[in-house]
Amino acid sequence: MSMKKKGTLLFAAGAVASLVVGAAAFACTNLATLNLSSTAGKAGDVVTVTGSSFAVGRGDAATLPVQLRWNGVDGMVLAEATPDRAGNISATFTVPDGMPGYYVLVATQKDARGIDTYGTPARASYQILGPNGQSVVTPAASAAAASVPSEPGSTGIIALTVGLGVLGLALFATGFVAFVRQTRAAGAAATAPVRRT
Repeated sequence: MSMKKKGTLLFAAGAVASLVVGAAAFACTNLATLNLSSTAGKAGDVVTVTGSSFAVGRGDAATLPVQLRWNGVDGMVLAEATPDRAGNISATFTVPDGMPGYYVLVATQKDARGIDTYGTPARASYQILGPNGQSVVTPAASAAAASVPSEPGSTGIIALTVGLGVLGLALFATGFVAFVRQTRAAGAAATAPVRRT
């Protein structure tokens, strides 16, 4: 095998390895999550919240607290928790008064500048039941839950991350196509008959 072909194969193997490592790193990016001990109940019920993948302080930096807010990123603060070393939280809150319907619990974690940490805010749905424990959805409550604004900071970071991943894959595909064409052209030139005059 010629040195040129060995170099080309080595380049291709390096490119594939880079793609695999990059894809694995992208796939391992964690977003903060919330779990509720109960997803439906009445006003006044106490609910336990657990969460994972929140940011933790590195080195001498303090770990930022997570605020649990009712029905929006600027909603009423129901509880506050500081993530442990693994980024997990646990807290309890009392369901506030409200009309029967669906609401959202939002976990925000902001830095000193007021910007969301990566992967936040996290959200979990909660339904306030009717007076007899029945599921009653009113237009007002459903509209309120549906109109919870998304936080532009975290949405922009996630969109940027996805965009960079797509761009990386596109660049890899372009390079791979160029590599295949170059290899075929080199193979065709090597096998072409030589004319003798």
